[in-house]
Amino acid sequence: QTVQEKRKQPHRFGLQAVVSTSKALKQLQKQLGLEETGSLDQPTIDAMKQPRCGVPDIRNYQTFTGNLKWDNKDVTYRILNYSPDMEASLTDDAFARAFKVWSDVTPLTFRRLYDGTADIMISFGKADHGDPYPFDGKDGLLAHAYPPGEGIQGDAHFDDDEYWTLGSGPVIKTSYGNAEGATCHFPFLFEGQSYSTCTTEGRTDGLPWCATTADYDKDKIFGFCPSELLSTFGGNSNEAPCVFPFVFQGEKYDSCTTDGRTDGYRWCATTANYDTDKQYGFCPNRDTAVIGGNSEGEPCQFPFTFLGTQYSSCTSEGRSDGKLWCATTSNYDTDKKWGFCPDGGYSLFLVAAHEFGHALGLDHSNIKDALMYPMYKYIEDFSLHEDDIKGIQYLYGPKTGPDPTPPEPQFTTSSPILPTKSTPSEKTTTVSTTVHVDPSKDACQIKEFDAITEIQEELHFFKDGYYWKISNKRERKGPFLISEKWPALPAVINTAFEDQLTKKIYFFAGTLRYFFWVYTGNEVFGPRKIEKLGLPSNLDRVDGAVQRKYGKVLLFNGETFWRLDVKAQLIDSGYPKFFDSYFGGVPTDSHDVFLYKGFLYFCRENFYWRMNARRQVDRVGYVKYDLLKC
Repeated sequence: QTVQEKRKQPHRFGLQAVVSTSKALKQLQKQLGLEETGSLDQPTIDAMKQPRCGVPDIRNYQTFTGNLKWDNKDVTYRILNYSPDMEASLTDDAFARAFKVWSDVTPLTFRRLYDGTADIMISFGKADHGDPYPFDGKDGLLAHAYPPGEGIQGDAHFDDDEYWTLGSGPVIKTSYGNAEGATCHFPFLFEGQSYSTCTTEGRTDGLPWCATTADYDKDKIFGFCPSELLSTFGGNSNEAPCVFPFVFQGEKYDSCTTDGRTDGYRWCATTANYDTDKQYGFCPNRDTAVIGGNSEGEPCQFPFTFLGTQYSSCTSEGRSDGKLWCATTSNYDTDKKWGFCPDGGYSLFLVAAHEFGHALGLDHSNIKDALMYPMYKYIEDFSLHEDDIKGIQYLYGPKTGPDPTPPEPQFTTSSPILPTKSTPSEKTTTVSTTVHVDPSKDACQIKEFDAITEIQEELHFFKDGYYWKISNKRERKGPFLISEKWPALPAVINTAFEDQLTKKIYFFAGTLRYFFWVYTGNEVFGPRKIEKLGLPSNLDRVDGAVQRKYGKVLLFNGETFWRLDVKAQLIDSGYPKFFDSYFGGVPTDSHDVFLYKGFLYFCRENFYWRMNARRQVDRVGYVKYDLLKC
């Protein structure tokens, strides 16, 4: 491929197949700075087992093909979500310090945005997190990033199956108490006993706490550790605490749960009945939250009983591999609930600094001490290696003169909640203001739309009886009721298109039976069965409709598509055809396919793939930020 051809594709390279095993091993050993034996020796095995970045092209001080870089010196970034492992302010600080690694040696400045589209969009996700490159669970691939460019290019994704810390164990930022937000000090003394984790000892309300000095008995300085009993994050409840028990789908829950979710995130209701109130938040991970086992994310329960013996800390008893574990209920013998105890975790700062190097245009290095070396290694007193400096200055030049002052970020602030000063033996209460964000009123809260299409030169987004419009001036309008504009239609629309010749608007929808409607101004024709068009009667939905020349429209369903002759109101002979034979490089499970400003768009979850007239994917981006302008 030429550089031009490669630049038309979303970059994020994968391992390539090599015919000769010996040749492949020598290539890998060279890339990792190992002795090139060509055999699978122990140093090579050890290196392959190490956690690493998910961008595997490796050379010393190497840039991506074509020297991809940002044209502007003021690079913007936006943090889309947070990991439950770390308090938000600690995450913000880790990312800011990671960007500073690069601004210290270049003319670049980094400015955070709180809405809209930034050059570098940062997010946490698990497994199949919406782009073409899924994560692999705990350890292994830690994160990946894309080199500079439009859409998804430049973005950084972090695997939320990892345990994110600052690299040497949990950093617990306290709230309330009298420590004024200081971090926990481990170990600390309380009533003469040493504690290496947050504890509920001395309290009757079950709230975990810690001392922020080495000796609580002497200093009496403490704060509360992250707990769902104090606050949640994300969701729609403005960080309100969990309410236990709560009702979800008719069942009672006494703790956080992953039921109802496919991403593995623990959540709870913030009122007694989720089914009626729909109020929820995500549960923060406690410092003793287990990893793996059958209780992912639940905190260790101390003491717990195992084979009749009580344990007050993590143990390796019962295991031959020496791994520490704990029960997440008071009695493992009866409940069999357990998980591995958290380790030191991965430094979010170091991994982010590495990934942001990719987002700025650097490939991997084979210098073991370089930041851009692909294998993770915790370094307490980190400094940027000469190899990294040469690479980034090759792209952007050296730092000159005093630090430039970037524009001030625009965002809103809210008054902080003042901490209470109750001691660990006193009960503390919190007052939270609940703000419910109704997805039917806020398009930016919707994960996946029922249909997206261009009507009367405005991009329309449909969801559950409502629709929004994006004008040519990129202004978002709505929500509007579908029933007021097109009263004959059902609430859920699967796809629609406007015939460019007649200006008639075709809508497709249905559940048990599938129908279509045709609107001409205020007049409606339908509902009519799709069999009238020559489509199969067992077709469950149409995922997209794309207007072509000469009165033809392509109708998409999964891995197949049909061509409709609009004037004849019939499917052309020779159809259906297989999707990937004509539209390579885009997801075959796209849920919205439409034509907009001369480009084909294929949407899956949060992302879109844009295809030009030569049927080449020239951009991958975010539906919300690029199209909906959230």
